[in-house]
Amino acid sequence: MIKKRFQVKGMHCVGCTMAVEGAIERLPGVRSAAANYAREYADVEYDEQKVNEAQIAEMVALAGYELVLPEQA
Repeated sequence: MIKKRFQVKGMHCVGCTMAVEGAIERLPGVRSAAANYAREYADVEYDEQKVNEAQIAEMVALAGYELVLPEQA
């Protein structure tokens, strides 16, 4: 398991935070997700053997937000 912090764009309320966390936590291999809309980030703990950053970003995009991958920053 590793834990990483990702920038997430588009969150503006607690509901957004819950949507982002829920989307990420639905992925197999994700242990936890904690988002902060005011600071625009999400801390994600996941098994890198079961899920990758691109898959996490895709789930966040499906929820209507943008997770910034390190190479995009």
